[in-house]
Amino acid sequence: MGSSRTIMVVMGMLFFIMAPPANAQFFKKLKQQAEAKLIDKTDKEVDDILSGNKGTTKKEEESKELGTVKSDDNKAVPPTSVKQSTTTINESDYLVYKSPDPAFHDVYVQKSKGLPRFGSCDFYTKPDNPKMPVSTPEVNEIRSKMKIGYNAFLLLARMHTLKGHFKVMDRTALTPLSKPLVEEAVKSNMAQGYLMNFAFLLGTDALKKEYFMNDRNGTGNAPIVSKWGGEYADDFTENEKYVAFVEKYLDKILQWTQTFFEDATEDFQFVVPLEFKGSYDFDKNGFWVQLPTKRRSSYSMDFGSTRDNYFFEFFPKTPYGQQIFNKTQQVEHINAEVLFKIDPAAAEALINDKTKNPQMVVKVRVVYEGFRPENPTIYAPKYTYHLLDPIMELYSHAGLTSKIGEINLENLTYKGTD
Repeated sequence: MGSSRTIMVVMGMLFFIMAPPANAQFFKKLKQQAEAKLIDKTDKEVDDILSGNKGTTKKEEESKELGTVKSDDNKAVPPTSVKQSTTTINESDYLVYKSPDPAFHDVYVQKSKGLPRFGSCDFYTKPDNPKMPVSTPEVNEIRSKMKIGYNAFLLLARMHTLKGHFKVMDRTALTPLSKPLVEEAVKSNMAQGYLMNFAFLLGTDALKKEYFMNDRNGTGNAPIVSKWGGEYADDFTENEKYVAFVEKYLDKILQWTQTFFEDATEDFQFVVPLEFKGSYDFDKNGFWVQLPTKRRSSYSMDFGSTRDNYFFEFFPKTPYGQQIFNKTQQVEHINAEVLFKIDPAAAEALINDKTKNPQMVVKVRVVYEGFRPENPTIYAPKYTYHLLDPIMELYSHAGLTSKIGEINLENLTYKGTD
């Protein structure tokens, strides 16, 4: 499998300043130490460590981030343990969604407490520098598996929402679009596009050579492109390859998609980089942090934001969730900043340690609500999510192995209130 360049989301640690004169001498000394050590506030950056993945298809705008699998054989290779001084990767770090046929790779996504982990992921960085990913063939391979796995999860879930499209999809020929648009043709064309994306994303090298390579010279080195029959394939060959693929694999694939968002819901551990909103508050003994229910932006390849965004529309189902919703709808609380209590010494150690990459984790349920009605020919899915656990856990690093505290969502202190 080809290696990929590396990615990491970098969190900025903010100034630790301004102890009020009324505080004890200890706090004054602590403030002075922090001011002397902290110089800059780092901007949030994106180092796209996974860019350069070959074979990305852009036929469908909804699937523009899809990548390809490159392997030396036709079987999915499970993650292997990587024993080294910098990091260890174990199969237990991942949920594996087994492919229904050896012609396709299994889907790997990171897990936390037995659930799929979405949002900020662990990209296996050096222990002394969260900006620098470990770079070995084994670690690069698992990062590539992660990118493919998350894109595949999103694609399979999307195909599940389009099950009605696949019922009317023409299995005997590719469906062109012409005006005026006809609903059945639109659905057939869209389903066929997603099916090709699936084959090109998860197909083994052997499958892609069979269906996406036009070996006119018989060398076996022709390009593999996201078109049935390969580069420069004529209309007859394109249709022949499509029909052959459908006859052999479609029913297995559709059966597989039913396991993603089964009963229209899916539970996740939602992981969000922890940002300190301003300096340490000596009066409240803590930092102000923003609740993930108000998170709107995303970093490249953090797997938390997609065209079909699972975590955009917060729709509470519990009393504490409703309280958060009501409170954060007020103008003065639009940023949903709440207090994370941590004693001054621990706070100083945390923000001065540049090896840390703090994260917060909350268990959520995502609900597929149907297609958005704004444009009936796009069939954009609508998802809402709600909280399943009133305790949000905070960790010092993306590995989620060192807990630094909790925030009780049933008992929040909002910034600007007593």
